[in-house]
Amino acid sequence: MKYRILASDMDGTMLKDDKTISKETQEAVRDFKEDGGYLVIASGRPYPAMTRYLKELEPNAPMVTYNGAKIVDPKDGRVLFEEGMIEEDAIMIMKEGEKRGHTVIVWTDDILYGNELNKNMEIYVFNTDIVPRKYDDLEFFRGKSVTKIILNDDPEKIAVTMKDMEGSELEGTTWATSGPEYLEFFSDKVSKAVSVDRVAKMLGLGRDEVCAVGDGNNDLAMIEYAGLGVAMENAPKSVRDRADHVTASNEEDGVAKLIRREILGK
Repeated sequence: MKYRILASDMDGTMLKDDKTISKETQEAVRDFKEDGGYLVIASGRPYPAMTRYLKELEPNAPMVTYNGAKIVDPKDGRVLFEEGMIEEDAIMIMKEGEKRGHTVIVWTDDILYGNELNKNMEIYVFNTDIVPRKYDDLEFFRGKSVTKIILNDDPEKIAVTMKDMEGSELEGTTWATSGPEYLEFFSDKVSKAVSVDRVAKMLGLGRDEVCAVGDGNNDLAMIEYAGLGVAMENAPKSVRDRADHVTASNEEDGVAKLIRREILGK
């Protein structure tokens, strides 16, 4: 088998729109692992927001979480690698998000915080299944390791903020959209690509043995890094155009089709 690692995003990729994993996808993943493959979940989600899927997928390799800012053992959530944000960058982003009227979502120590527990946060909580806590003062985050910040709002407003960030004074932070309404910030020392490569080295494998699949701009680096980079049909055109291959959408079991046709050749 040429591609021993399948590095897969979750939302919009492995998960259907209702946040479930189809039986077809579960069976394809099982067959891939039985043939000697390693499933590497590579998501923007934190570990606690993925535990409900672990029984269905039973990943047999370290998981990439927070867009690469943490690598964890799927069996117990033990942290194998972590890279937090620069404190001043994190405070600056949160201030800017509040000034622009965005919902500010902050992850630190696998705990979810928000400046407002509003409708936007309710939707985010539905997707992550984590109970949020409201913060009242940005000074609360001083001395804490902030793993990721998300600015959430109407896509048009998020697009403006993302463009404005190009001229910001952030010293060690990068950003990407995980959906048109979510602008995510994390350390510029990490990405899904960097952490998938780190996991590959843990397994004694090279990038040519990696197949990576995703649907968002935060998956691009991983898709371009892999020996076979795959975009979902439901991905933006900018992502599809830079992939080696395009599989069916998440609603049409695109990951299962990728495994069967391109990896296992069945």
